[in-house]
Amino acid sequence: MKRIFTLTVLGLFGYATTHAQCVETPVNKVILAGDSWAAFMYGDQTINAGLRNVGHSDKRFVSNVTISENGADTWDFVSGPKQVAIQDLVDANPEVSVIHMSIGGNDMLGDWNISMTQQETNDLAAEVKVRLDSIIDFLQETREGMHVFWPGYTYPNFEEVIMELGGAANIHPFYSTWDDMGQPSFLQINTILNDMSDSVAFSANLDPQLDFVHAQSILQYHYGQDQPLGVAPGGTYAAFDAPLPLGYPDYPSPKESMRLYAGIFTDCFHLSAEAYLVFFQYQAEKFYQKALMDDIYDLSEGGTSDGSVTSNGTVSQEIKFGEEGGNEVAAVLTFNTQGMADTTLANASIFLRRESLSGEDPTDAILEVRLANGNFGTSVNVEAEDFAAAGDASGGPCVFGSSAQDGHWIRIDLPAAVIEAITPDQEIQFIISAPGFTGGVMTFHDASDPDMAPVLNLKYGEAPEQPDGILEANYGKELPVYPIPTTGTLTIDVQNDRIMDIEVFNVLGALVLTPEFTQNTIDIAELPNGSYILRITTKEGISTKRIIKR
Repeated sequence: MKRIFTLTVLGLFGYATTHAQCVETPVNKVILAGDSWAAFMYGDQTINAGLRNVGHSDKRFVSNVTISENGADTWDFVSGPKQVAIQDLVDANPEVSVIHMSIGGNDMLGDWNISMTQQETNDLAAEVKVRLDSIIDFLQETREGMHVFWPGYTYPNFEEVIMELGGAANIHPFYSTWDDMGQPSFLQINTILNDMSDSVAFSANLDPQLDFVHAQSILQYHYGQDQPLGVAPGGTYAAFDAPLPLGYPDYPSPKESMRLYAGIFTDCFHLSAEAYLVFFQYQAEKFYQKALMDDIYDLSEGGTSDGSVTSNGTVSQEIKFGEEGGNEVAAVLTFNTQGMADTTLANASIFLRRESLSGEDPTDAILEVRLANGNFGTSVNVEAEDFAAAGDASGGPCVFGSSAQDGHWIRIDLPAAVIEAITPDQEIQFIISAPGFTGGVMTFHDASDPDMAPVLNLKYGEAPEQPDGILEANYGKELPVYPIPTTGTLTIDVQNDRIMDIEVFNVLGALVLTPEFTQNTIDIAELPNGSYILRITTKEGISTKRIIKR
């Protein structure tokens, strides 16, 4: 989890105090329950890690050993102590909105055999589905509006893992499970799994409180089969080659993705901690990320109204910020907020999915966000003029989530001054930059794929109160400073008798000028061209502003 301090001067000049605005308040949003897949994910803390990786690092899951139990099947959850334990957990966590219920796999693996006729198989599946539906009904009734997410399973790998032991195959802990099913082929067992998944998917299409994401082949897609499969059909395929979501049903999930126990044997059905995270993160991006947004969210407009602009006026349709070729790069994003209610906002965030990183990570730097109602330049298209445009509000945001890998999401929590400027009347544009940062640029996914598009998340309610004695660019009213950029003279729109001190710092945090404040102006003409931080101390507190001398 990354933390970028809201009070930019403190982060820049080495003070130890961290601002409360940049400390996340964790909230339990998901209950995890079910069989051994739930038990492993509980132990691995998979859901917390996965939610962090899609930007929701402030969201948590809760569970316990009663409701996430190795070997559990649907019979264990249709009534009795496990239902009581789930209801108690729901009652104790009022913010929980989703129950992640992994169940049904043991029912099919324990009772199905390849000798069954198609009708017998269908009858078994129907019996399991009746019990699963009963469990889902109970879970949805634990609280009004409660959602149930059924994750399903990825393809198992019985035959390859077991048969690599050769003549000692029967000593493998999962040999009896495979043998009791009649030693099915990959295609046979994967067909049963896919039929079960299709049945739940059909129900989810009819029930707005039930959700499912097909992900059976996500491990084939992620890992690939780089070594020839040890049994029929043999062969290899590259990572990111298997088509999602069903992949190659005549292949298993790669052995690499299976859990290894003390270096002794490989599991046939349960995943490594990394693979469980791959599995959940795919489903989180498809479901959880949007499901855990606040009151309303918008995807960016895309096309020519999203992109980036550099300090030398180069415009690109790539969404990126940082420094590239000696030029500062700022991301430009456009959202249509006309669906937003005409009310105050308590919080607002922008979610961005990392596509690539060149050099150092700019999200580790001090960021600035500017907002314009309508657009910055002469049109909604990204333009060279956007880079230096002041807009209607600006401030230093907080950055959370993860930027550690391509495919991870950061969440930029907007400062209060920017939140207050968001209106439901028209499109709005944001410019995100890392002033003074050097050494790298991060590129983010554009709006061409809705699952990966930039997101503006809005929460209705009263705006956070301004802390006592603190006036910041990101709380309450920002002191207007103009023109930016300037050739030398800056006007500060504040009464002269309110000013206590004015300081100018370079991007390394060194004090370079303490200008005189006369008739609402200061003169920085003696400074070399470049970016600076203007620190204004008033009787009410401190305001900071990025300025540009040209």
